[in-house]
Amino acid sequence: MKTLDQSQPSPASATACRTERLLFAISRREQELFLPGLDPDAMGEVAVEWYDPLDTTEPWPRVLRRFQPTIIIACWSTPLLPEPAAGQPLPRYVCHLAGSVRNVVPRWFIEQGGLVSNWGSAVCEQVAEQALLLALAALRNVSDWHSYIRDYGPLRANPALVLRTKSLYGRRVGIHGFGRIARALLDLLHPFRVDVAVYSDGVPPECILAHGATPLPSLGELFAQSEILFECEALTPHTQLSVTRNLLASLPDDAVFVNVGRGLTVDEAALKQEAASGRLRVALDVVHEEPVTSRTEMFSVNSAILSPHIGGPTSDEHPRCGEFALSNIQRYLAGEPVHARITLETFDRST
Repeated sequence: MKTLDQSQPSPASATACRTERLLFAISRREQELFLPGLDPDAMGEVAVEWYDPLDTTEPWPRVLRRFQPTIIIACWSTPLLPEPAAGQPLPRYVCHLAGSVRNVVPRWFIEQGGLVSNWGSAVCEQVAEQALLLALAALRNVSDWHSYIRDYGPLRANPALVLRTKSLYGRRVGIHGFGRIARALLDLLHPFRVDVAVYSDGVPPECILAHGATPLPSLGELFAQSEILFECEALTPHTQLSVTRNLLASLPDDAVFVNVGRGLTVDEAALKQEAASGRLRVALDVVHEEPVTSRTEMFSVNSAILSPHIGGPTSDEHPRCGEFALSNIQRYLAGEPVHARITLETFDRST
């Protein structure tokens, strides 16, 4: 395995003795989405090459051998970085325009000193916004509005009673997971005067207390007392299917379950049964098998609210993520620390 030479100078001092080589390894659609109107000349004294993974016949390893980039701008379509051939230098920095880097950068690249960044917390507020939207939609029983208007409207039946609408104000809220999304969600929940409890394995209780929430010692206690449960935990081997049938059964009757984390943290068959029975109100932005289609397991449950994994970024926020990435490139070229750096710890907790 190729190892980065740790004796190499910092980017700032190295610039004087080598030319940075920047490879945009993104599709045309990704460029239009994240980097509209990009002027490559604005990158300064940098050799630039474009590689569209969706519109090329040149193999990815050959591109890397030929151009030998020191910096790669990556996105969803970028192939996984392969181990280099003998004598071939590794890129020094992979700047990912999007979130999870697992399909772009192997763990060994970070272990060997490679620098990696992503969009960081740029989309966390929007995902938290989606979580709040889903909870409110479930509480107000949005899934039944159309049928009510069709079947009850002419009878002038009391809509609040028929739809069993509920308010978020003053509720007992539980959050499983305590990353950036969960913390952004806490800020959005403050005006509703809710009592928020949190469980996240490995997060110190004092960290949760510092954000104004109550830490609980177990997932069981969190579920048993939560009228609204937000699933925000990252997917790891430890958290996969950690939300079991028994945990879902321990939620109070008519509780709301919202998932904006990862579908595979939850026993989906058990969740479907709880939603289909009407005991739980379920609203999901993520499921086991994505993308969501009409064949998705939960799609057949009329009362379940499904969004097609659109928590964030919203369509108007992609250019801001692109600007964030370009500013990180400028920091790197100036020898400054990049923002939203992916460490081994954050890599292992990502999905």
